[in-house]
Amino acid sequence: MSQIIAIYGKTCCLKSDVARAISRLTGYKLASRGEWITTLAMMDKLKGGIEIDLDVHRKLDEETRSMVSWSDPVLILESRFMDAVLHEMDDIFFVHLTADDDVRNHRWEHRREEGGGRTRQIGDGVAARDREDEQLSNLLYADAKPVAPTMAFDTSEGTAEDYALQIWSKFTGEDLSYLQVAGTTEMDKKQTKGLKPGPSAGEVAVYNALRNPFGGYITDDLSGRNVFIHKSVVEASGLKELSQGQRVTYVIVEDGFGGFRASNVEAE
Repeated sequence: MSQIIAIYGKTCCLKSDVARAISRLTGYKLASRGEWITTLAMMDKLKGGIEIDLDVHRKLDEETRSMVSWSDPVLILESRFMDAVLHEMDDIFFVHLTADDDVRNHRWEHRREEGGGRTRQIGDGVAARDREDEQLSNLLYADAKPVAPTMAFDTSEGTAEDYALQIWSKFTGEDLSYLQVAGTTEMDKKQTKGLKPGPSAGEVAVYNALRNPFGGYITDDLSGRNVFIHKSVVEASGLKELSQGQRVTYVIVEDGFGGFRASNVEAE
């Protein structure tokens, strides 16, 4: 059985940033459970998750609940509705993130600009996304009971790394304030030129699951660029390891920092 850190909150409240920071700090798996919905919406040119069949959402939720039985000691899960998805489960370490609307709007626009017009924030803006999420919540989680979060943060100020250290210190019961989370440098847009979300294939350039950043890079066939792949993606696929020169297929998704990473990897 896995211990679960479940991070939830509205869009642009640093959910994915905090989850990634915890993963970088600890090396444990991160699963952004709304990522596949976002990718489907983008690939089908939909405005949001509200336009995707509800059975797809329900299947994803069932898969998420089943992850509690995985053998990983710790799993970090994040999504807009993670509280509703796991509300009936015991011993979940819930973390609720909020932020001022002005800050959320600024993050939305900043990510859109830094991504050259690309953004993981599907929809027409923060307010529109909130309305669509409310509709989706009423359709899928009307019977979900409110949860009492173990920790709650207003992320209007502060960094994802700061919150990650506080969460992990509380989760483990240890004072880890002396640690630093390996930062993620902003990706040079020149390095991502030619990459775009969607299915692709390539050759593993380098891979090491034991050292930061706990993964490796795949040289993408279509663009010739290197795409990062985290070890959690490899483990989730059922592969034990990737080897230099190995051929793989995968789905390219945006990473929230103006760059890209590989998801849903399979051996060719």
